[in-house]
Amino acid sequence: MTKINIILGSSRKNSLGKNLFSYLKNNKVIYEVGDTKIHFIEIGDYDLPFFYETLPPMNNKDRKLPDNQQKWLDDMLDADGYIIMTPEYNHSFPAVLKNALDFLANQCVNKPAIIMSYSDNIRGGQFGGFDLSPVLTRLGFFVLPPQVVIGNVQKNFDEQGDFYENAPSKDFYTKQLKQTVEKIIFYGKLFKENPFKFNS
Repeated sequence: MTKINIILGSSRKNSLGKNLFSYLKNNKVIYEVGDTKIHFIEIGDYDLPFFYETLPPMNNKDRKLPDNQQKWLDDMLDADGYIIMTPEYNHSFPAVLKNALDFLANQCVNKPAIIMSYSDNIRGGQFGGFDLSPVLTRLGFFVLPPQVVIGNVQKNFDEQGDFYENAPSKDFYTKQLKQTVEKIIFYGKLFKENPFKFNS
């Protein structure tokens, strides 16, 4: 089975990303073909505190964490690929997403990820995605190009995750989002079945 995490990297209750996130959830049946399982994750659900550990996670073999923090790590470890959704806050990605990534050690090494940025304007939060890419790379994610950019979310998706009747980009985003999910499923399976083996 190929397991994919689609992660909403914002914890704001009125985040526009929830509209887009809900659209992807609504179409889960279409995307989950064959032996694919998609897990939808909202960063805010883990109630992660600011990262406070004395030792860096990668150097702490005896690491013990509270259940909610450990669940975040386990959910990331369990996946074979990721779509990470991010808005743009002051030309970068949100602190809540960076904080969640700070808890990770080696859970996502050599696994593929696609960055999906979004916003309420035509630029689609692209700077948030650009800043996120090197952070993921240094954590060992294999970041797949190109970044997916979703602009004018509020003009296309309602709060239930449906397209508005006259959504200006309905046809384009329907195709783009389907291809994006298919792409991460393909690479998630490819990497899982053909792992890179390091020389010891």
